[in-house]
Parts: sequence; structure tokens; C-alpha cells
Amino acid sequence: MKTMTFLQLSQEFGGTRFGPFEQVEIRLGSDPEQSDITLPAELGVAPQHVKVLKQQDETFILAPVDRTAALFFFRSTGGKAKQVTAPLACKAGDSFALVTAEGPRFFLQSEKNPKAIAAAAAESEGPGWGGINKPNIKTEGIVNEIKRRGFAAVFTTRLGNMWMNAWRMIKTGQIFSPVYIVGGMLMLFGWLGVFGSGCAMLRLSSQRNTATKQLTECRDASGLGSDAVDGDPSTAQLTQKILVDATWKDVILSDTALREAFVKQLKVVYADPNRYEWVYKRPDSPYNQLKKQLEAQGLPENLVRVLAFAAARGRFDQQWHRIQDSEGQSVCGRGPMGLTYRTARNLGLAELQPDALVEGQVAGSGDLEKQRQRLDKTLLDANDEREYRDDLIVAGGTNLQGGLQCLYIDGTDDRENPRELATALRTKVGASAGRLPSEGSGFWVASRLMMLYAHDFKYDLERVDFDAKTAPSTRLEAKEVPAPNINFAVKETATVMALAAAIPCLARFDKDQREPPPWLIKEPPLLGQCAILKAYVDYDRMD
Repeated sequence: MKTMTFLQLSQEFGGTRFGPFEQVEIRLGSDPEQSDITLPAELGVAPQHVKVLKQQDETFILAPVDRTAALFFFRSTGGKAKQVTAPLACKAGDSFALVTAEGPRFFLQSEKNPKAIAAAAAESEGPGWGGINKPNIKTEGIVNEIKRRGFAAVFTTRLGNMWMNAWRMIKTGQIFSPVYIVGGMLMLFGWLGVFGSGCAMLRLSSQRNTATKQLTECRDASGLGSDAVDGDPSTAQLTQKILVDATWKDVILSDTALREAFVKQLKVVYADPNRYEWVYKRPDSPYNQLKKQLEAQGLPENLVRVLAFAAARGRFDQQWHRIQDSEGQSVCGRGPMGLTYRTARNLGLAELQPDALVEGQVAGSGDLEKQRQRLDKTLLDANDEREYRDDLIVAGGTNLQGGLQCLYIDGTDDRENPRELATALRTKVGASAGRLPSEGSGFWVASRLMMLYAHDFKYDLERVDFDAKTAPSTRLEAKEVPAPNINFAVKETATVMALAAAIPCLARFDKDQREPPPWLIKEPPLLGQCAILKAYVDYDRMD
């Protein structure tokens, strides 16, 4: 019997036990697609925050996934918390906390006795014996306890008073004046002199007329102009400016579901900026390759501006993704866009190989019957009757989180080919594609993103269309599309929107980069636009 790992929350957070985990690596974070245990992002937990690796001698290695992910370690023998910035050896009985020393604290447990494992598993939450579903921590009591302990730790320090003053500015809305936002961001990144008027100096003016003149100049330099009311641009105005198309303003104002998902995905991207450095630092990246092919196909510039970021969702060399599809099933996504087999087939890609998300023991078992069952289900769900040879089944594709792997048929797959992707996208969502608003009309870009991901739907796609008068998600509801399908299309659309809005801003914020490279996008956002949008995201001011 293998040794199984459990993680248990400390009693003040409810004492919930998670496991058993039989894989070598366990990840905790706020992104459910990449974490074995999911915690709320609003607590400051990164999409991928910490990983626990089980050693052969039944000890563990504890490590933050990213250098910005705060992690604190407690020895079982007692003592003060130690912040972990590099991989650290530990053993069963030790514990760790995320974000702060007062944050959610997990104890490492190891069981080898079959009866003890069974007893512990009966009282635990997920993931079960190699199952695909992952446990989430969403209990309001846990969140409240974390906040209570965190606030207590802050306000008993000498910095407490300073923090309370800053919080008062946030609560009253003072902090959201472009004067403070733009000025603060410019000071932080060493670009105080970017705006000719010196926006950060506006608050020092003692003359009302001078201040008014400078505020006007600051708006102009930020690209906000007369759109900003009393110096406070809306999320809709900022999105319109950054994504360089006037129709985005109506999308944000009219489509509540898409706006809420967009805000959530912006938080995810901003929480893990290092993950996306390759997009604006590597001209040979999958993003840039797809962008060039979309341009070569003659797709409208404003559509390419957003659509190309569909190839920026993973790591630089990541070809396999774990996707929650439109039916709510965990499946494999392949290529830079992370397309499911069903989506790719409905898009009309010619060369495709079926795949299946399986547990590690199935991938490496050599059990052809089980492997065929999983692959055949993928074909059935895509309404595909193709045949394949047993000797072409590749066991053990790329490892994904939770010990899962992508089983697939060896051969060419157009999901990895930027030219074929661009050709299919031109046909299905290009300027002349059917059942979509005409170029430049209301919702025309957002509807095309939504239509792209509607190609994962199992039922007749001919029922799906969009127009220039109805918000995209509302249109799907009017067509009586099932709620899980709508949720999938909205989330995937919002993810691409967030990547397209945030990554050029990350390039702006990168001290080493200074300016977004010319090949990234034709019209990069201004620093002021990026600074205000990020401040709105950080302080939940997205209206």
C-alpha cells in the first residue's frame, strides 16, 4: 500500500482534512484548474501559491510556486513562523500558512496503514482515490477568521495607524482620484516625469485655477480626455481605451455576466504577473506567431488586438491544458489556445487527434480497454466516429496538476499549428463570418469571442447567433442555451479579454521593459490607463 498524504487545516479554521493525495506533488492556490486545494483569491492567494512534494523517504519539500507568494513555515516542535522563500525540507507534523503567518494554516500528515488511510479518507474532503474533482475552501467562517487574525496582527503594530489612515482614504474614495493613482504608480515605477504636466504634483497645488488646468492636462496625457467625470474614469471607459475599440464600453455596461467574469479574470492575471512575461519578452512566442497569422489572414485589426491573446493563457512551451469544458467536465485542451477536441472539430480543423484527461495510473497502466474507453468518450462527445489504432495511443502525455495526464493518439494536430488556427478563426469568427454582428457594430468583437467558445457546445451550433443590439451572454440566454454552456463561454471570453487588457499593462509596469515592444500590439495602452485600471482591480472599485 502506498503512503498517502493528507493536509489538515488548523482547528481555528475548522480543522477540515483534505486527501488522500497519492501523487508526488500537491498544489494550493486560487485557480481551481491548477490547484489541488483551492482557496479564495480575495485573501491574497496567488493562482498557484504553494506546492508540497512528497519524497521517497516520506518527508516533504515545501516551496512557494512564485517568489511573490508569501508562505510561512512552522516546525512541529514549536517556535516562531519562518517565511519560506526557497524550497524547504519538512516532515509530517510540520505546518505552513499562506499569505501571512495568521493565514490559513495546513498541517502535513502521512498515513501508510490501510485502515488508517480508509478512516482518514472517510472524514476528508476530496480528491478521493485519483479522482478529478478538487476540494475548494469557500467557507465564510474560515474567511472571517483569516480576516480577523490578519487585522489583529496588523493593527497591533506600529504601522497600524498608518494603515488605518490609508484605509480611510480607500473607504472615502479619495485614493481613487487619478491624482493619487497615476501619481502613485509613476512614483512606484520610477516614471514620475512621463506626463508632461506632472500629474503627481497636482495635489501640491494651492491655486484652484492652476489645479484645474493641470487636471485637464493630466487627463489628456492619460488618454482619458473629456470621458473622465470629475477625474474618475469608469471601468467601461478604461476598457474601451485599452482594448482600442469603442464597442467595449457598451459590453462592460450592458453585459453584467461578462463584466463580472472579466473583473475576476483580471484579478487572476494581476495576481501572477511573472507567468505572462514571456508574452511581451519573447517575439518567437505562440502568442506572436498566432497574431502574425491572424494578420496574414486579413482579420480586422481591433479583433486581432484581442483574439491573439487567446494564445497567451499558459506557459511559453505549454501544449497541454486542463480545461473545464462547456459540459462541466475536466478535459484536455491542446495547443497555445488550449482548445478542446470538440471545439477544434467544430471549428473545422482538419488534422486532429483525440485525447482524454486520465489519472496517472490509467495513462501508465497499459490497460488498452480503459484507455480506449476514455478516448472513445472524447470522440462520442464530439459526435465523431473516427477509428484509431491501439499502437498509436501515447500513454502519459504532459503531467497536469493533481497527478492527471493527457492520453492521446500520436499524430499531427492542427491545434498546435498557428496557421491552421488562424484559417479556421477567419472562417468561423472573421469579419465576414455568419450569424455575427458586422465589423464596427455593437458587440462585434465580444460576440466573436463568445462564438469561438460556443464551438465547444454539444448541441446544434446553428441555433447560436449574435446581433448588434443584444449583449452576448443575454443573447445566449434568449436562445435558451443551457446555463453551464453559457457560463463556459462567458468565462473563456472574459479570460481572453483580461489577458488582452492586462498583459500590455504588465509590460508597461515592467521596469526592465520600459516600453511594450512594437511587435506586441500596435497601440499600447498609456501608463495612466493601466495604473488606474489596476488600482480599481486591487481595491474592488470595478463599477
